[in-house]
Amino acid sequence: MEKTIGIVSGKGGVGKTTFVTNVGLSLIEFEKDVIVVDADLSTSNLGLQLGFYQFPLGLQDVLEGNVPITNAIYTHPSGLKVIPASISLNYLNKVPTPYRLKSLLNDLRGLILIDSPPGLRDDGLLVLKASDEILVVTNPEIPAVTDALKVIKVAREMGKEPMGIVLNRVRDKYELKPKEIEGMCDVPVIGTVPEDKNVKRSMFEKSPIVKHKPYSPASLAFRKIAANMIGQEHIPPRFPRLKRIFGG
Repeated sequence: MEKTIGIVSGKGGVGKTTFVTNVGLSLIEFEKDVIVVDADLSTSNLGLQLGFYQFPLGLQDVLEGNVPITNAIYTHPSGLKVIPASISLNYLNKVPTPYRLKSLLNDLRGLILIDSPPGLRDDGLLVLKASDEILVVTNPEIPAVTDALKVIKVAREMGKEPMGIVLNRVRDKYELKPKEIEGMCDVPVIGTVPEDKNVKRSMFEKSPIVKHKPYSPASLAFRKIAANMIGQEHIPPRFPRLKRIFGG
């Protein structure tokens, strides 16, 4: 195993699942072996966002000891490997121990990105305990950052210093700036993703935007963050606006 990174947030709706799929695919473009895992056991949607409406096995089946974890890996047409969570109501109130999740993920090879449920309920704490590192995704608004600060505090109490903060869906001047958020949270902002109308369309097409519209503003931002996460130099493409005009 290379590393397990929990992608966490203080509240829902900040775009964490979209971040996981697109950064995961960006890391594959950097020749990393990546698996994204949906650990939102009660309101899972990572698999659905990628078009996996029906799949025989999910993360819950693995956690209950029914099957090996490798049997629950599915490959998206983009090349992204996914372990989805079941949407069956039979698993709604079952939260496994963090030690079992961590030990199962240790059996995988490569870089593991865990799509955590938002906040600090039981399955969110499960991801914090099972991750080697955590990355916090938030919007640059006071309510979202305040909730993210709570997650950061709990992570630190567990002895896990966040590797950084990502500001997602950045829109206009009437928002908190990266330096302000760094001052509030005492965690570096390692990247920002602009609001991009192409994201909604890519979700409709069940394809990560870095594949669907590779030169869109959000796609360029996701790739830059992925490079930052692995300490690799990011060389932006030349003339991205022209490439967007001609179908990129």
